[in-house]
Amino acid sequence: MIRPLKSPLPLWPALLCLLYLLLLSSVEINARINSRITLNEAGLYTEDDNVIMLDNKSLPPTLILNYENKLVQFLNSFCGDCQRFAPVFKGLARDLYKWRRILRIYAVDCAQERNVEICREFDIRQTPTLRFFSSDLRGKKPGLGVDINSQDPKVIRSALVEFVSNNTHNSPGQTNFESLMPNATLKSIFQDHPAFSSPVQYIALVHQPRDSVIGRDTLLELLPFKEVAVRIVEDPQIFANFGLEPANQTIVIVDRKGNNMFVSPTEDTGEAYIASIEKFLEQLNFKPTPPLPISIAPNPNDFLDQQKQAIVAQVLKQPLRIYRADLEQAIDKLLHIELPKKLVIEGDNLTALRNFIQVMSHLNPLNKNGQILVTSLNKSLSGFQKLSGAQFADAVNELESPLPKIFKGRRYVGCIATRPFLRGFTCSLWTLFHMWTVEAAKASSPELPPGTVLSAIHGFVKYFFGCSDCSNHFQEMAKRRRMDLVKTHNEEILWLWGAHNEVNERLIDDATEDPQFPKIQFPSQENCPTCKNNHSEWQADEVVKYLRNLYDKENISFYGLPTSQGYD
Repeated sequence: MIRPLKSPLPLWPALLCLLYLLLLSSVEINARINSRITLNEAGLYTEDDNVIMLDNKSLPPTLILNYENKLVQFLNSFCGDCQRFAPVFKGLARDLYKWRRILRIYAVDCAQERNVEICREFDIRQTPTLRFFSSDLRGKKPGLGVDINSQDPKVIRSALVEFVSNNTHNSPGQTNFESLMPNATLKSIFQDHPAFSSPVQYIALVHQPRDSVIGRDTLLELLPFKEVAVRIVEDPQIFANFGLEPANQTIVIVDRKGNNMFVSPTEDTGEAYIASIEKFLEQLNFKPTPPLPISIAPNPNDFLDQQKQAIVAQVLKQPLRIYRADLEQAIDKLLHIELPKKLVIEGDNLTALRNFIQVMSHLNPLNKNGQILVTSLNKSLSGFQKLSGAQFADAVNELESPLPKIFKGRRYVGCIATRPFLRGFTCSLWTLFHMWTVEAAKASSPELPPGTVLSAIHGFVKYFFGCSDCSNHFQEMAKRRRMDLVKTHNEEILWLWGAHNEVNERLIDDATEDPQFPKIQFPSQENCPTCKNNHSEWQADEVVKYLRNLYDKENISFYGLPTSQGYD
């Protein structure tokens, strides 16, 4: 299903557009874009995949300035669905490299803090999201683009064919999918390809019968040959304008002097038409633009520098520990990335946000300043009946700016990964949520009755979590596992534990599994010998005892923070 999006974006700052108009060519901004991606912030895609990673600064001018059509994937690099889609998208993008004259392919990682605003403005509600932006929009406000709601490469390609072939022909040299007019002449068809500036030496006139797309498909497949342009002829009488008999013409190749050359496809199929024209061009020693070279996969060991190797070695030691660095990372990214990405927060969304921040405020593992921040944020939300993601972000920044040293670790420890894009944020969320269920049980506060934590988590996952595949699974699991029937704090602890183990089982051998940290039914026999009986059956009381000890805030390790005592 393809859905046009009509909601307007805020006006792009005129100064930014003017700056890029003066400084950038229409295409080659790639070096400046990719220079901002550090080793620790590798993208799911590279230029070797025919995908350019954009960000909040480079996306707007790219959409406004470039002549080509654009396909943009908005993704969250931590999202399993995005990671599983990446090989499919890479294959499609590499195949469409031959369309580079009319289509450029980009990606934006909404999991990066600097891209929160742009992903919010483009109203990205799930990832991966594919959006098409027409070349007709060059120099205009681009709008939100058109959704391509599929991860099937055949469906995506089919949609792109329709989009690019329906573009308006409005500038010289631009690929023209429009049928020749009845008054077409040799002069008029070469008018778009001036001899002094265009490499086009020949124009292939391809007869396209009614209800056929053979001319369109021939044009697309011959894009790698810059020396030939393809024009579609629907009315065979037009061939007479070039001194030809209108009847029985399929393909005629015309040069600038008006010489006609005939090629004879073996049959009336797009493949045969393309093969016959390619053979003609090869006889003239014209070569197509070469395909992308096969890229060499990076060595996964390069991801682990000495510091990361030391952290992995520490984390793999027994007994298992929980690290405040991971809890900080979870809350940092929640406040600065996940929650502010929502375009408008009202109604059920606002209720879910208030409940989530309230639980965070009561069960806050941060230092003293971090507790002040979240408590103040919780109070400030009571004054809103409706707010935007931008307003939420402003509120967080305003409250945080006078409070130093809240998020200083800026690294994962217990949730560290040995490969890019694995574990990290999603692991830290599970850690935080488990800690909340345990701390709520310890507090026994009337403000946090049993089920409150799970309800808050469910609201966040349903309305705010950037991984739509994860969100759908969790909501289905909440219904099936009857989250609503939780009556005690211990049941709340066990419900989340059971749900987590179900997810682990589903993701065994998945592309998102870290080989150093395989998905297991937790806790292992090594970590909790009493959690199962002799028949390998879980012992609920022992599991609760183990989890309450493991996730107790008093037992959390400060390893990986700036000082061994943290920085309270």
